[in-house]
Amino acid sequence: MKIKVTKDRPIITLKVATSLDSRIATVTGASQWITGPESRAEVHRMRAAHDAVLTGIGTVLADDPELTARLEPPPARQPWRVVLDRDGRLPTTSKLVQTTDRAGLIWCTGGRVPPQGLAELSEVKHHLVGPSQAGTVGLDLNEVLSILTDTYQIKTLMVESGPVLATAFMRAGLVDHLAWFRAPLLLGGDGRPVFDSLNVQDLSQAWVLKQSDHKQFGRDFLDCFDLSPT
Repeated sequence: MKIKVTKDRPIITLKVATSLDSRIATVTGASQWITGPESRAEVHRMRAAHDAVLTGIGTVLADDPELTARLEPPPARQPWRVVLDRDGRLPTTSKLVQTTDRAGLIWCTGGRVPPQGLAELSEVKHHLVGPSQAGTVGLDLNEVLSILTDTYQIKTLMVESGPVLATAFMRAGLVDHLAWFRAPLLLGGDGRPVFDSLNVQDLSQAWVLKQSDHKQFGRDFLDCFDLSPT
């Protein structure tokens, strides 16, 4: 995937992985692994191509991801890992924290972190972020992006998250590219959808996507889209 940098915020790629019927998990929450090893290897290559990878605390608590680019040979540099965590719940035992010797971690909170939590996370870059006006994610996404741009010179950002954060980025009009991995599985209507409400009440309000690539990885397909302004 080629990424053209033209904005005063990072160019954002939203990566999702679903079943054929757009489910990220079963009704019980089981999700590992919907896509196959070939797709997961491509995700590592995608991470290495971005300056940073962002996720939410819900994904951290549920999946304990590392979010590094695990390639052979290793990339020249690892992307920054960014976690949005309104209430300061990031566990010191998480893989994100335990791997700060290999890749930097940027922790964005809403200011509710106890002092002892900050002391234990001394290797983590901590930033206080104001509340979101939309109220869904808890943190102001534009303020987060300003921090990433101004403080860390991050120009390309990959978002790997659950439906709440993915939807928030979509509804805020912050997604430039959508990378959608689909496995040939059907999980049914009681599975967890990839997006929450996008507030589309009429077809004229639907997001307009321009397909830029289509590839196959093992049994899975990757479709890449550019998002047109609404």
